[in-house]
Amino acid sequence: MTTINNQDLVLSLIGDSLINFKLIPGLNTLGLNADDYHVHLPDTIFKLMELQHHKQSDELFERIYMANAQKVRHISFCSSTEELDKLSKEIYQELVFVKEIYRKE
Repeated sequence: MTTINNQDLVLSLIGDSLINFKLIPGLNTLGLNADDYHVHLPDTIFKLMELQHHKQSDELFERIYMANAQKVRHISFCSSTEELDKLSKEIYQELVFVKEIYRKE
């Protein structure tokens, strides 16, 4: 078994969260009531990145995580996961950037 580092784990969780973020509205569009099947991966991501106790964590979640997660609706998973991986990395990098800024405060 290979060892996974924290960054790889967070990137994987972000990707899974984005897939779920796209899946739920799609299932609702098909007439299935999937609103009760949201996973709370962003909470886990914020805990792993030590952002959950920051005084502006709710704002960070809305402004960075959710705003960027909206982009997943325009990504097609049929041919490749390259765009999903790219979006996951963008979100991760923004969170790391913000974490560094707040660490200096």
